Amino acid sequence: MSNTMPIDNNQQGTLEPTSEKNATDQLNKISSAVQALKDAVILINDDDGLEWWNQAAEDLLLLQVTDKGQSIFDFISAPEFRQYYQSTTIPNDGVHIESWRDAKRYLKCEITPFGDEKLLIIYDVTRLHNLEEMRRDFVGNVSHELRTPLTVMMGYLENFSHQPDMPPHWRRGFELMTQQTARMNRIVNDLLLLSRIEIEEAHELTYIDMTKLLTHVYDDAQAYNQSYGHTIHLQIDTYDGLQGSEMYLNSALSNLVINAIKYTPKGGDISISWTKTSEGCKFAVEDNGIGIASQHIERLTERFYRIDKGRSRATGGTGLGLAIVKHVLYQHEAKLQIDSVEGVGSTFSMVFPAAYVRSAPTS
Repeated sequence: MSNTMPIDNNQQGTLEPTSEKNATDQLNKISSAVQALKDAVILINDDDGLEWWNQAAEDLLLLQVTDKGQSIFDFISAPEFRQYYQSTTIPNDGVHIESWRDAKRYLKCEITPFGDEKLLIIYDVTRLHNLEEMRRDFVGNVSHELRTPLTVMMGYLENFSHQPDMPPHWRRGFELMTQQTARMNRIVNDLLLLSRIEIEEAHELTYIDMTKLLTHVYDDAQAYNQSYGHTIHLQIDTYDGLQGSEMYLNSALSNLVINAIKYTPKGGDISISWTKTSEGCKFAVEDNGIGIASQHIERLTERFYRIDKGRSRATGGTGLGLAIVKHVLYQHEAKLQIDSVEGVGSTFSMVFPAAYVRSAPTS
């Protein structure tokens, strides 16, 4: 005898409505959950019109039922939002804007593709923004206040170190104090530079002759390289320049080259190149040095992040070089690419978008 119970037509007919009811209940739960969010959520159609929104979005943008279909730009007019929204490749980290209703309130907008539509989420990041401003002010002010006493200390230490009648057992101590004070001075200078880059919202952008700048970076690298004995190559495949801040770019380029020199065993090979790419132009520094394990690569641009603390101190690094590089590239909408194999070598590349590339002016 079979254990399977027969199902009549009436029983079969009740399955589909029950399934539809469950789906409807789930959708209602999801809708209620989104409505309860404190962050504004807006569904935007392919014509940039408002399709649906939650209560937080209604309160933030003062929306009414009759606003359905209206352009999102009628409610968020900030130029940086429009640029972010209309960019070909939407950045993953969103865009920060000032609230149009309260200048002391800061918002972060993130867009996620949703089929043919877009999902816009707006977060209130006022507290995070204020904390970040406090951190920047603190670092900048402390670094500035440390500069004067460090300069005085360095001057006296240098004078005492050169006294001919200094006892030998004191000389070593003064040498170490001089080295560590100089290292602290480098850290302070890098902190001040990083603070200045972060605080300045807009930089004066001028045409940069990259051939001239790279030649200058190469000459400085050769001078720094004297105690390392590396072979350094410079390859320039395009005369295209950049529209940017030359002072900050010079610092970023030099940081990558100096790092390659410091972390390549003596007698190594280092190649510096400037080439044209499909995206724009690329500056790259390639070495056959000690390389970097893959688990460290994502954190290299964090302030004071060190793979090996002892090695970093021995090379005189401040732990801020790649953080400076990251912020300089951010100001130029460029990307940092790091390819490295431990024990084989590394390639650090700066990829500049075509919007910042300029042809050499004709004489």
